[in-house]
Amino acid sequence: MPFLAPMLAMLAWALLALPAGGLVLRNSSQSKGQHQEKESAQARDKRLHSCLAGKRIVLIGPSTSKMDYLTLAFFAEYGRWPSEEQIFFGAGEWGPNVLNEGGISHAPMPASVTTPVHKPGCIPGGHGETYMRYTNYVLNGHEACDCYEFGTWVGPVDMYNSTENRIYINGDTMISYFQWFGDVVPPRGTFDVSSLLATPAKPPASIPCPIGQFPGQWSWAKTVKDFLLGVVKQSRPTHLVLSASFWPINPANTQMWAEIADAGVQAVMDTKGQVIWRTTPQRTDFPANAYNSPRVDMTNFVNKGWKLFPAQHIVQQFQGFQHPSSVFYDFAHLRPGSQCFLSQSFLQTHVCPGMI
Repeated sequence: MPFLAPMLAMLAWALLALPAGGLVLRNSSQSKGQHQEKESAQARDKRLHSCLAGKRIVLIGPSTSKMDYLTLAFFAEYGRWPSEEQIFFGAGEWGPNVLNEGGISHAPMPASVTTPVHKPGCIPGGHGETYMRYTNYVLNGHEACDCYEFGTWVGPVDMYNSTENRIYINGDTMISYFQWFGDVVPPRGTFDVSSLLATPAKPPASIPCPIGQFPGQWSWAKTVKDFLLGVVKQSRPTHLVLSASFWPINPANTQMWAEIADAGVQAVMDTKGQVIWRTTPQRTDFPANAYNSPRVDMTNFVNKGWKLFPAQHIVQQFQGFQHPSSVFYDFAHLRPGSQCFLSQSFLQTHVCPGMI
């Protein structure tokens, strides 16, 4: 019947339009939800950033602890997390993420970072020097870096003259990292950092070499116990975090660990601060590198007031069903998304509790 043709055409059009209309509504609702989620995250980060005022956070450990430091220092500097593979910093500059240690020296960077610096008596650091200068440059002059390493990492041994002590100061916020490679390399440095850790901070009396270069010898080296009781206690930390990560240690040396447990408590006593042991996130597809974390018996630590930061558990939750390579760069170091989630969790649980 010819008179039905227009009605059938209209009905067909309506049926085709219904899914499209529903899709528009769903997309609109999804977009609104994403916008609200973004606003909520920005508000949370603003609260966390303001909470850093007056905090003095000291991290001691290997490169995994350094990544915690770089993430927190970047957040303290900019009020946002370095969660992408490329970051924006300074006055509109961009470059590789500071967490991608292996990729930085091969990426385009500002000329001020890559231009050679020569000082008589100082040993250049090659690619390591470029990495250290870049990560320092990103922090806009708010970081002092006693940093040097030469060569390609092949294992947990002391063959690179590795030195890395970083102190970030911005207003009354202080975040610092001191290198400790378990039983292999003690805390050590090429210049006295005590004036930087004083309140108020003062420039060091002398710095022998540019960032990333080495004068040929260290001016100090200390056991962990002595470092905690001297340098760290002087810095008046509100939060002190230790980790040995994957570096060789001897858990059976109970006297040494008892001394470290005591020294950590004393280091935060003046500020009534927190002393924390950080566990180590590990890949499930690298069984040859797997170990229990922490490897040291924490009973004595906990009895003396130490807290545990369960980094391994937090990263496992973040990973979910993702492949480990989407969470880790290598067998130990986290990619920006997972590292930022871990550092944000640390602030929320130990530094600014209740700020969600």
